[in-house]
Amino acid sequence: MDFLDRLKEHIEGLSFTPSTVGIGMYQEDGNSVAIRPSPANPNERYMNKGKIYPFSFQILVHHQENVTAYDTIEKINSNLDNLVPGAITSSDGSFNLVTMQCTTTPNYVQKTSYGVLWTALFEAELDMKE
Repeated sequence: MDFLDRLKEHIEGLSFTPSTVGIGMYQEDGNSVAIRPSPANPNERYMNKGKIYPFSFQILVHHQENVTAYDTIEKINSNLDNLVPGAITSSDGSFNLVTMQCTTTPNYVQKTSYGVLWTALFEAELDMKE
């Protein structure tokens, strides 16, 4: 399944995000965005053999300027909340994005030696292809 890579690609393509978007780790000495998978409830199976895969994830924005970090995480939240059909698609046919929602709105995490961290939590529902 290539959802995480497609999500990273989508966020990298946004004009307002820093050039560094990582999976797992944020850049400690620079402006960056990190996407971290997080725990989710187990898969749901349907009688027609369909399988919905809940994919929970956290987005962290690290920036030297507090207001810019906050504005960036708010813009990412708005973008993911208003996705159009086909905005994030599988390159290998392994999933179809069914829904995307913010489960915890943007909030402050901490001050770092470089700047500040803000985060938001999301959940996507993926229709898994076999």
